[in-house]
Amino acid sequence: MKGEITKHILEAVLETPGAIADYIGAFLGAGYGVSMGKLDYEFSKRRREREKNHTLEEETKRRIHRYHLMFSKLKRQGLIVEVSRGRRNVLSITAKGKRALERLCDQVKNQLPLPQYQSGSASDRPIIVSFDIPEKERRKRDWLRLALRNLGLAMVQRSVWVGNTKIPAAFIKDLEKLRIFDFVEIFEVTKSGNLRQVE
Repeated sequence: MKGEITKHILEAVLETPGAIADYIGAFLGAGYGVSMGKLDYEFSKRRREREKNHTLEEETKRRIHRYHLMFSKLKRQGLIVEVSRGRRNVLSITAKGKRALERLCDQVKNQLPLPQYQSGSASDRPIIVSFDIPEKERRKRDWLRLALRNLGLAMVQRSVWVGNTKIPAAFIKDLEKLRIFDFVEIFEVTKSGNLRQVE
């Protein structure tokens, strides 16, 4: 239809300055004698790309702003200072900052992993997990109980749990990392019956 392209261009100019650039780019990119449908498709594609880039640009600005806020806060707290080195300024950690860093490293080191494991496939053999973790390691004992519950095991006694699931390797690694592996026993029941029959 005569004038349709002109109409679209004028609408684009009315809409936003960026839209006209998208429309001209779509027009030039689509080639001579292109249908209106193809032109609309190219225009929509360019508009989506521009909006995506705008969103990324805004997110980058927000991140840079948060970055500056964080450094300003650290400076106010006396954890870092700006030091002149030749023609430029660099950030340097203060003695107070080093002490804070040591405390934070200790906190991270003592932090317990999240006991969220993908339980293995169901096992046709029951698994028994028994543990005897010292009282001074109470946090780790509580963590272990939560991990066993998340794996689908049921408590028989406070330190004995039973279930029909395979134990994932990540769970074993976390036991080692927490240094409680030696306090935990994992059994797979291969025979049914009572203890007299197993002898």
